[in-house]
Amino acid sequence: MLWIAVALPLLSLEAVKPLTSLPDGSSAKQNRCEPHHDANPSCDVGNIADAHCYALADHAHILMPDADALRAGVQPGHSRSYALALAPGLKLLTADPAREIQAFEAIALALLAYTPKVSLADAHTLLLEVGSGLRLFGGLRTLLSRVSATVAEFGYTARIACAPTAWGAWLLAQARANRQGRRWHVVKETSLARVLDRLPVSLLPVAQTHRDAFVHVGCVSLADLRQLPRSGVVRRFGSGILDLLAQAYGTRPDPRESFRAPASFHAQLELPSRVDNADALLFAARRLIVQLAGWLSAHHAALSGYTLLLEHELASRHAPKTSSLNVAWAIPSRDAEHLIWLLREKLNQTVLAAPVIELKLIADQIAEYAGQSDTLFPMPESDGESIARLLERLSARLGPENVLQMSVQDDHRPERAMRVEAYQAQAFSRRKRSQAKGQRRIKADKTWLTDELRNASAEEMHTANAVETETETGTGTGTEPTPHSSASANAKPTTASTPQQAQASLNLPDSVLPSQPRPIWMLDKPLRLMMRDQRPIYRRPLKMLTRTERIEAGWWDGDLVERDYYVAADDRGHMFWVYRERISGEWYLQGLFG
Repeated sequence: MLWIAVALPLLSLEAVKPLTSLPDGSSAKQNRCEPHHDANPSCDVGNIADAHCYALADHAHILMPDADALRAGVQPGHSRSYALALAPGLKLLTADPAREIQAFEAIALALLAYTPKVSLADAHTLLLEVGSGLRLFGGLRTLLSRVSATVAEFGYTARIACAPTAWGAWLLAQARANRQGRRWHVVKETSLARVLDRLPVSLLPVAQTHRDAFVHVGCVSLADLRQLPRSGVVRRFGSGILDLLAQAYGTRPDPRESFRAPASFHAQLELPSRVDNADALLFAARRLIVQLAGWLSAHHAALSGYTLLLEHELASRHAPKTSSLNVAWAIPSRDAEHLIWLLREKLNQTVLAAPVIELKLIADQIAEYAGQSDTLFPMPESDGESIARLLERLSARLGPENVLQMSVQDDHRPERAMRVEAYQAQAFSRRKRSQAKGQRRIKADKTWLTDELRNASAEEMHTANAVETETETGTGTGTEPTPHSSASANAKPTTASTPQQAQASLNLPDSVLPSQPRPIWMLDKPLRLMMRDQRPIYRRPLKMLTRTERIEAGWWDGDLVERDYYVAADDRGHMFWVYRERISGEWYLQGLFG
């Protein structure tokens, strides 16, 4: 086993302290409560008067100063008046236990992204059991870096250590927070006892009276405490200290109850001041998204979209009190960086109606998370996710109205069989799930031409020859079919029923037909074709390569079409998709094959 301890020594102060970091991560050095060592002391007072630093205090004394206050000379135990004399810009804050618990559990929720075994320990310390997940995250060093980065998203001060036991990691984290000891990462159990023996006994979570007693008996380190008679320690301090040491050194089991994520996700963040730019909003929203990623990992779920509610200040009279940003994508994900990137692009295109004072995150499009498994050989289906991510990025950066997608409609009329609309992540995801069915349909359509030609019977060819004879003797072109050809059409609906169709049957192809029954390049509006020598012309006379494909549809909406479609080609091998109106006999060009 291996445990990572995340100690938050300043959580009581940072939970009530306003967000002071700038969106770009920089800090204004002129605003720190640092005394300037200039030649003129009066200049120091003027520089510090406008500075801002923070400290946690009770009614009389300073309890916990921040780093800037420490640089100004403020120490725990100083009186309030003395601390204000050292740092005139010092802001004194009052502890809020409810906000401490909320902040502590928010970090625990975010760290569930790395392990389901997260325990809440004393002194605002989180314990993570990560022994079984080191390989998943690329080793201990990478995992420690990622845990540190996750805590840094909240802006809290953290001291991280690791050890084979939970209490051992806790002691090492406390030693690092108090700057005691030199080694805080222990992986092997053989070296754990040697490292723990060097730690001071004052790190133990015991009462102050017990610490004073340790000093009186000359017990300085944990090694000294272990050498004391067991009966005397139990009689004077109780058995709890020895049990803790046994669990820290790994000689006694240490069962722990793990932190449980709530059944539903609710997160909100009150901003310290009015925010009116996208960078500052993204900086604050990162906290909420990191919590969301941990919650999704704990529930083995993924997300395909969320809503960010923006609470505006009431001073804006004509602005709404609340506005929302909907962020959606095609493939469900729980990657925090991906979710943050999409929000950044969304915020860059959003104009705030009024300054924002509070954020709320609502995750309402939750789905089961399907883990990805590696394959020995890459499959074509593996490219679907990368295409979806590309469309997400284009839609987020350019706007959904500038990224168009084609959707198939249930209509036989070619001009209505497809529709071009703005990209929608959910629609793309639904089409992705039905991709296998569409691929089977395309494979079946690929052989439509060859099967049609292969099944042509001798009787149909004889009928076509008879119709050709009538054409040569002067029968009108483009008129109603002769009784003989009509009878043949009634017997075989797919048989050519006009002179042009008869000629198409006689001129069945010498060249290779297109692999698809429909061209990809469809004209916005069909182009009417001229006739020459009883053949339609598009720059050159066209030769019919296929038999008739009749489409009759649209009677239900008043846009009735009755057409006979053909694949045609000119003498240069260019292929076209043309049709003839059954009523008027006019020819039109519908599309072009590549």
